[in-house]
Amino acid sequence: MMPTLVLVALTVLFLAGCDSLPRDSAGALNRVRGGELRVGVADNPPWVRFEGGRVTGLEPELIDAWAKGLGAAVTWRSGAEAELIEALHRREIDVLAAGLDSKTPYKSKLGLTQPYIEIEDRYGTEKKHVLAVTPGESALLFSLDRFLAAQDKAMLRRRAQQAQREIAQP
Repeated sequence: MMPTLVLVALTVLFLAGCDSLPRDSAGALNRVRGGELRVGVADNPPWVRFEGGRVTGLEPELIDAWAKGLGAAVTWRSGAEAELIEALHRREIDVLAAGLDSKTPYKSKLGLTQPYIEIEDRYGTEKKHVLAVTPGESALLFSLDRFLAAQDKAMLRRRAQQAQREIAQP
């Protein structure tokens, strides 16, 4: 009887500390909701492209839709991938869209989403594409993961394959 009471008491204490998980270390999701989502983008067709002063591609479209659901306006910041990763660490941007895959050499330094699409690259290698957020911003990452998981994977795959064919044509 005593071990059961101890187990119940420990469980109650543990659950009392779990009021709102996951949490952001710097409150990014709360700041973004109804505010501004700062997104770093590195040119990597077909995932991210710069066309006529606009950011286009599959990843910016996904981020725009997610931000709309959060009531957030998107501010884009273009740059080299390594520069934008540093900007994530300095909390100057919230999300990085750069055509990253799950094997990025920066994975230990980033908060990566679950793969939102698996597709072969032009060399026939299967790639699992992800987006990145500032490390420690768990609620922001969880929100983005939930959004991406709800997307139509077959449709995303078709769109990505079509975009890959378009950039492969001379």
